[in-house]
Amino acid sequence: MAGWDVHTHLIPPTVLTAAHRGEYGLSIDSGSLVVDGQRLPLKRLADPAALLQWIAEQDLDGAVVSVPPALFRYDAGVEWAELVNQGLRELATPQLRVLGQLPLLDPTAPAVAASLAREGVFSGFALGTPDLAGLDAVWRVLHELEAFTLIHPGHSDDKRLHSFYMSNLLGNPYETGLAAASLVFTDVPGRFPGIRFCLCHGGGVTAAVAGRWQRGVQTARPGIEELSMPVAEAVRSFYVDDLVHDEAMLQLLVRTFGAAHVLAGSDWPFPMGSDGVVGSRALAADELTVPLAKEVSAE
Repeated sequence: MAGWDVHTHLIPPTVLTAAHRGEYGLSIDSGSLVVDGQRLPLKRLADPAALLQWIAEQDLDGAVVSVPPALFRYDAGVEWAELVNQGLRELATPQLRVLGQLPLLDPTAPAVAASLAREGVFSGFALGTPDLAGLDAVWRVLHELEAFTLIHPGHSDDKRLHSFYMSNLLGNPYETGLAAASLVFTDVPGRFPGIRFCLCHGGGVTAAVAGRWQRGVQTARPGIEELSMPVAEAVRSFYVDDLVHDEAMLQLLVRTFGAAHVLAGSDWPFPMGSDGVVGSRALAADELTVPLAKEVSAE
């Protein structure tokens, strides 16, 4: 078997250095990185060698690395994105393909994306789940790049999810579905078809509610504007990872997104990840995640 695990995480070394210095509001406490009130146990998250061991154990060509979602920090601006990207450059090897950080809500985000794409280091971009409306300037660049673009859920603000680990068990799938809905209803797949969006955790709730979204279009529910393609077609343009822990749900993913669009993703090294990857789905990510080396305009 060979191929790529599209959903793994490491903390960039530049972030760890900043935390040890007490910069950017970061700190290290009892073996954890403390960022905006969240604690990330360092251990394997700070150990690229452990990820290389996972790659060897799974008989993979390599892994696609993004930062843990607590590090998206879109309110931290361009300097934060530069710090993260420098650390990702340091992590990149033939076996570790890295996804760039964008200051997504900053006006410079399109230029940052175009600049990173020229380097031949980054294999695409990882995005969180803030409000994804109004980002046409970013989508235009990613479309021209035909960029692999991982959508990973960020933290939900719903306080009802604080009990029973529901912020992850329910909040994460909801956040991913919310991001997918925003893309569908702003017609991003129809207007910017070059972007290879990949939704983590099997797309969250997307497969379960896509039919309901289509019904909303058919009955002209308030606020829904005309789309250039049916919801099912828009959703089928997305890739998803296979991290759903449920065989019946996996079958639904194949029916909803197509077998070729279901990729291997482990969420290594988090406890909610998988214990192994499926070779056929790992193979599908090879060409999708080749490092970018393309000149585009951010105008």
